Amino acid sequence: MRTSLCVFSAAVIGVQALPSLPTSGGLAVLCGACLLAQVRHRRVLAGALFGLCWALWRGQLGLDARLPQAYDGAALRVSGHLVGLPAVSPLGTHFDLKIDTLSAGTRAVLGPRRLRLSAYGQALTPSAGAHCDLYVRARVPRGTRNPGGFDYERWLFASGIDGLGQVIAHPANRCAPAASVWHIDVARARIAAAIAGALSNPAEAGILRALAVGERAQMTPRQWQVLRDTGTTHMVSISGLHVSMVALLVYWLSRRVVGLLPALARHLPAPRAALLLGFSAALLYALLAGFTVPTQRSVLMLGCLFARRWSGHALMDTDGLLVALACVLLADPVAALTASFWLTFGAMGVLVLVTTVLRRSGPLERWLGVHIWLALALAPLLALVVPSVSWTSPIANAVAVPLVTFGVVPLVLLGIALSPLWPACATLSWQLAAGLWRWVWVGLEWLAEHGPAVVLTRSPSAAVAALVGLGLLLWLLPLGRGRGWFALLLVASPALLPAPHPVTGSVVVNVLDVGQGLAVVVQTHAHVLVFDTGPKTFTGRDAGAEIVLPFLRTIGAPVIDRLIVSHADNDHAGGLPALLQALPVGVLTLSPPHRWPVPVERCRAGQHWEWEGVVFSVLHPDSALAMRQSENNASCVLQIAAGERRVLLTGDIEAPAERLLLQGPYALTAAVVIVPHHGSKTSSSPAFVAAVRPDFAVFSVGHLNRFGMPSAQVMARYRAAGAVILDTRRDGALRLAVGPAGLEVTRWRRVAHRYWHLE
Repeated sequence: MRTSLCVFSAAVIGVQALPSLPTSGGLAVLCGACLLAQVRHRRVLAGALFGLCWALWRGQLGLDARLPQAYDGAALRVSGHLVGLPAVSPLGTHFDLKIDTLSAGTRAVLGPRRLRLSAYGQALTPSAGAHCDLYVRARVPRGTRNPGGFDYERWLFASGIDGLGQVIAHPANRCAPAASVWHIDVARARIAAAIAGALSNPAEAGILRALAVGERAQMTPRQWQVLRDTGTTHMVSISGLHVSMVALLVYWLSRRVVGLLPALARHLPAPRAALLLGFSAALLYALLAGFTVPTQRSVLMLGCLFARRWSGHALMDTDGLLVALACVLLADPVAALTASFWLTFGAMGVLVLVTTVLRRSGPLERWLGVHIWLALALAPLLALVVPSVSWTSPIANAVAVPLVTFGVVPLVLLGIALSPLWPACATLSWQLAAGLWRWVWVGLEWLAEHGPAVVLTRSPSAAVAALVGLGLLLWLLPLGRGRGWFALLLVASPALLPAPHPVTGSVVVNVLDVGQGLAVVVQTHAHVLVFDTGPKTFTGRDAGAEIVLPFLRTIGAPVIDRLIVSHADNDHAGGLPALLQALPVGVLTLSPPHRWPVPVERCRAGQHWEWEGVVFSVLHPDSALAMRQSENNASCVLQIAAGERRVLLTGDIEAPAERLLLQGPYALTAAVVIVPHHGSKTSSSPAFVAAVRPDFAVFSVGHLNRFGMPSAQVMARYRAAGAVILDTRRDGALRLAVGPAGLEVTRWRRVAHRYWHLE
């Protein structure tokens, strides 16, 4: 039985790594093989094949439910109910809509079950549980694709969101309030409002609302920054870890309280009463969190564990954990795509091991051991899922997680229970929770500001994180002499494995997928240059913090040796503040220069330097002409030469600046050109394209951008010149390795493609 559960779970998880799913014929063959194995009593093989068939079938159902590509960018009419709490900000409202009907004109659009919608600059403010009839500009669930970056497409797929959309102005748009005041989301909204009214500090109210009902829209940027720096962002997300800890706390307390009531114990033994109360607490907390997909999995996992305990087995043992794992994957195979799945089962596995190893220790030693080992063991997982993890993260988690889980959260939930009957006591409970959080916050801020300023300078791969986890496991288990040194070697493996660097005389140019904008990271053997930083959108999406910084972690770059911003437009300079705040910058070069809290150098033609045999030359703008040129035409133009091959980075120059370059003394021929102004028809004049004659023309553009870039005429011009077209919206991040040995192109959307990714 144990082996069958293991192979079933492994098969389901393995399917999530497939680049594509087999055809219906291939799935039918696998199903037939599964039945044959079961008939012949090959239970282990049957378990593995059943896991494959189940995960493949459910994965295909998820793909079939997506918004069809034919309606990408189309105006559709949608009718449905709000799911969860709408996130309201001064900029607009974001909400999920469970679809009743979806249509394009008179034609029904079949498949999608849920859309994530945004409404900007409109009077539309839907309330929790509302029924809405809206006109939207629909988009397929597409995101940017970069090494080390957040995989938005995976998150949407795992969350059951089948499409995106923006509400468009229409007189028929309307939202009616929920028909029942007992609707769970209506109750959650009332609780969130009550907490906000009970506390004078909006930042503390935002934290308590996040812990109470999973509503994190009111948390401040400063709070997110400190939580990221200390590796504790998971602490304010109601996930499996929170639900499980609340259930175990209620179970432990109930068992002791019921044991003191003999009359009750005669009708229902204390252990069983504690199981019912613990599971009820988990279910209620999951409902308060909106019964999201992660909390549904947690309730299912706890149901499996508590059911085994009811039947006489140990509450926390390996077999119970395997049963819970298999049940969760049976209910939702794509659970393996979520960070909460790995954090929850990782934490539960550590609890099982630690309580087994420390079963003969005293209560205090067991309590300390559990929290210390939880913090250490989850560190490798956090390093994979959190954008930046400080070396202080284990300390922060060891102290803050128990205080929040067993202190702040119970007080918040007590306030919720008291609020209908005794509002004054509910307010007092929430104020006590805020006071305890205040002490936690002081410690987190101190660690963020005074602890080691260096975050992990290299993002670990899943394999390296697994090695570190194995090392911690070996250290924990009593496996005999000599294990300590081997465990230490595994834990230290990230420091022992050198980051790959280009050889001397070669250069790697990484054009990141930042949507409508530009960000390029250039690597030589010992130096890193960043050319432009991508946009910061009005909705708060920051390419510098969310794309460029995570990528720099993947290549192990603790410092930016030179940062060049071609010009001050937001799509090129929006991410600059985040980079300046996060990493040391050797030289900051701007065109034209602006005031920044670091030394700034003006970008001007004639600047020249060499790193490990790679030559960098600034070709434009001429300092005498820069002030008379437009912002775009004053863009910094950089040429990189590795041997006989050159790369040309052009910013947003247009035809006038191109003419100046053609009249200058520089050889413009390049193996690779970052196409000027994202392929605008005001750039890439025929004479400029003929002079550059690139082998590869790179367009950095956003999907369905409002400018209609790149121009079809410009793309045709480069093709006619013999260039291969590369496009970040289609190819994702691009890695161009240039050197004496040749030129190699890697398209991230191809090499890291999984079956849920869009083509």
